[in-house]
Amino acid sequence: MDVKEIRGSSLQNYRSKVVTQKGQDKTNAKSVEPKYSGADTFVKSTEDKTEPSTYKLAKKKLSAKEVQELKDAENNSKTEFVKQFINDTINNQNKLLGKSTESGIPKMSKDTSDLLTKIFGSLENAYPEVATTPEDAEKAISKGGAYSVEAVSDRIMTMAKALAGDDPNKLQQMRDAVEKGFAQAGLDFKRATTNDLPQICIDTHTEVMKRFDELQGKTSAPKDNNSKNN
Repeated sequence: MDVKEIRGSSLQNYRSKVVTQKGQDKTNAKSVEPKYSGADTFVKSTEDKTEPSTYKLAKKKLSAKEVQELKDAENNSKTEFVKQFINDTINNQNKLLGKSTESGIPKMSKDTSDLLTKIFGSLENAYPEVATTPEDAEKAISKGGAYSVEAVSDRIMTMAKALAGDDPNKLQQMRDAVEKGFAQAGLDFKRATTNDLPQICIDTHTEVMKRFDELQGKTSAPKDNNSKNN
C-alpha cells in the first residue's frame, strides 16, 4: 500500500467522524430544546450574588425643646379633660335644680370614656344619673346624695389625684384646671340664665379648694421641714 492510499483512507475516516459528530450534536440539541408553553417565564440567574439592600430607620433623638413640647401637650390635654369634667358635673347639679332633665352622661370620645372608666370604675360612677323627679332631685343634692357638695368634691379630687399622682407640680396644674372648670361653668350658666352659679355650686367650689389646700400642704411638708433643718 502506497502513501496516497494511506492518506486517502485516513481522510475518509476523519470526514466520517466529523459527519457522525455533527449528527450527534444536532440530536442532542433537539433533545434538550425546551417546549414553548405560550407564556414567557423569567428564571433568575443563580450567579446573581447581589445581596438585597435593607432600610434601617434611624432613631431620632428628641431635643430638649421637643420633649418639653410633648410634656406641655400632655398637660394641656389633662387640663382640658379636668375642665370639661368640672363643667359637666356642675351642669348636672344645675339640672337637678330644675334647669333640665337631660341625661347625666354627656357625649364623649372613646379615649375620654376609657379614662373616666379607669379612674372611677365606670361612667355611671363618674356621672351618676340625674334624677328627673323633684323628690329625687332634692335627695341627689342633699347631704349623702350623688350630687351633694361632698360627693361632687370627692369625685373632683379623685380625678385630680389620679392625674397628678405624687407630683406636687402636676397637682397644682390640676388645681388650676379645676379653677378654670368652675369659671367656665359659671360663664355657661350666666349665658343661659343671666344669673351667677347657684349656692350649691359655690359651696362645692369652696370645699374643693379647701381639700386642695390640705392636700398640697401635705405634699409640701417635707420640703418645709428640710428648709427648717437647713
